[in-house]
Amino acid sequence: MNSLSDRHLAHSRSIQADILQKVAIHKRCYLAQSLNVDPTTIGRWMDSSQAGSRLEQFATLLAICELRVVPIQMQCYDHHKIDILFQLAKDSFERFESVDAFLMMPEVEKGGCHE
Repeated sequence: MNSLSDRHLAHSRSIQADILQKVAIHKRCYLAQSLNVDPTTIGRWMDSSQAGSRLEQFATLLAICELRVVPIQMQCYDHHKIDILFQLAKDSFERFESVDAFLMMPEVEKGGCHE
């Protein structure tokens, strides 16, 4: 078996911690009923103190595949796309010399509406 990099090991531990926190919130009985297994099965799966536990294996698999576990309400975005949007916003704001210039509405050309 190949040994994992320190980065993968740290990522795997982080995934395990995230999963264990959510399992603690939802309770093993509820999870067991949802998966149609015995609550002790959930306990065995989550027992990371045993070498080769299902939790450890699954978390390691996710870490090697460079995936992560995030809450369902989280929004994930491509870093490159966010960087492009950031640069566009930065370029737009560099045109303004003060807050007043930013807040000022552009004047309408002749024939336009004025208030």
